[in-house]
Amino acid sequence: MTVKEFNLDALLDNTTKAKVRIAGEVYSIAIDDEMFKKLTMLQTEVSAYFSKLENTSEEEFIEMGEQGREDFVNKVFTELRTKLTVTLDEIFGEGVGEKLYVDLGNKISALSFLIAQLRDIYTDSVKEKRKAEKKQNDRMNVYMKKKRKNRK
Repeated sequence: MTVKEFNLDALLDNTTKAKVRIAGEVYSIAIDDEMFKKLTMLQTEVSAYFSKLENTSEEEFIEMGEQGREDFVNKVFTELRTKLTVTLDEIFGEGVGEKLYVDLGNKISALSFLIAQLRDIYTDSVKEKRKAEKKQNDRMNVYMKKKRKNRK
């Protein structure tokens, strides 16, 4: 009796680590659901903050007065910066978020772009996995067709 072995490890293998170069430095990251969840939640929060700024009417800004407007905008940007840098610290390591903020020109938009790119790394790894699975299934189908043909 022949015992067949199937290597499911090859089918389940998925990239879980990546190296990314940002502002001239290379960082190692874990590509997993936790990272994707953090980035997705952050991106949602960032969108809400920008929406808050964009949806404040001119009348509301006038009613705030000069100091009120300055406080409002400063608060939004401070909260955004904090959320972005804290999440990047969680992904890259303590202090990296603030370092990247400075290295990328003190721009929240640059950090926001970075977050989107990291999400793309995750989704690309999932797409690569699906492509590899399809390729494996296609090979298996061809093999099975040949085997059935040879039996006849």
